[in-house]
Amino acid sequence: MKKFLTALMLTATALFGANALAQAPNAGDPIVVGSKQFTEQIVLGKVIIQALENAGYEVIDRTNLGGTAVNRDALEAGEIDVYPNYNGTAISNWYRDIPWAQEAIGDGTSGDAYASFATVASYDAAIYDLIWLRPAPANNTYALAVTRQWSEENGITDLVGFAEYVNNGGEVVLSTGDEFAQRPDGLPSFYTTYGFELTEDQLIIIAGATPAQTEQALFEGANGVNVAMAYGTDGALLAYDFVVLDDPLGAQPVFQPTPVFRGEVIRAYPEIAGILNPIFAVFDNPTLQGLNASVEVDGLSADDAARAFLEENGFLN
Repeated sequence: MKKFLTALMLTATALFGANALAQAPNAGDPIVVGSKQFTEQIVLGKVIIQALENAGYEVIDRTNLGGTAVNRDALEAGEIDVYPNYNGTAISNWYRDIPWAQEAIGDGTSGDAYASFATVASYDAAIYDLIWLRPAPANNTYALAVTRQWSEENGITDLVGFAEYVNNGGEVVLSTGDEFAQRPDGLPSFYTTYGFELTEDQLIIIAGATPAQTEQALFEGANGVNVAMAYGTDGALLAYDFVVLDDPLGAQPVFQPTPVFRGEVIRAYPEIAGILNPIFAVFDNPTLQGLNASVEVDGLSADDAARAFLEENGFLN
C-alpha cells in the first residue's frame, strides 16, 4: 500500500506539472525578451520578464543583448519578441534619413512626447509590424553631466553656457560611450544645436560604455575628465550629486521607454498589453532614477530590483 501511494503521488505530481505547463498561455512558444546593455534597459527587461512569468507565460531571458542596432535587428528578424525601446531612438535612427518620413516628422516632432510616440508607433506598425505598447511618462534623454563644484566654479548650468565655455578655449574632457559620440541624436545633435565641437583630444571614448562607466570616470576625474555622458533617469546622478546641464534649445528628442513587440506576438496574446501597460504607466523620472540607483548604487541585482519594484507596487500575485 505504501508503494502504491508513493507511486500515486509521483504520478499526480507529474500530471500536475504537465497540466501547469499546458496552462501557460504560450506553452511551447516562449516569449524572448531582449534589452540593451545598460542598467535601465536590463532592469526594464527583467520587469517585463517577471510580469509575464507572473501571468503564467513561458519566457526566455536575452537581456543585456547589445546596443541599439543589435536589438532592433534581432526584433525585426524574430530572434527576440520584445525589448524596451525609446521613441526618440526610433525617430533618430530609423526615420530621420528616410526622405518621406523626414518631411512628415517635421522639426519639432522628436521633442514632443505625444507626436513622437504617435509617429514611431504608426510607422513601425505599418512598415515593420512592430507594436509599441504604452510609453512611460519618464524621459530618459541623453544629457551632459558635470560635478556640482565645476558647475559652481564656472557658473555653468546649461548647454548655452557650456558651449560658450568650450568656444572660449575652456578645458573640457568628455567621457562618453562610442554610440553617443556617433549617433545623430547624441553628441552631434548638441554640436549642431549649440554651435560647439570637441576635438578628438577632448573625448575619452569608451567602447560600449554605459552611463555608469562614464559617470564613474567623471567622479574619479580619470584622465582629466570633467564632463560625462549621462541619461536623464540615471541613478548615479543622485548618488554623485552631479549637475545635469539644461538643454533649453531642445537638442535632444524625447526618450520614453516603451515595450516594443513583434506584431505576431501581440496578436496571439493581446492580453499582454493589459499586463504591461499599467506597469510602464508608473515609470516617471524619479521612479526610474530610484530603480536605477538600487542597482548602480545600492548593489541590487537587476532581477532583485525588478522584483522589489513589482512587489512594492502590487504587480505580482
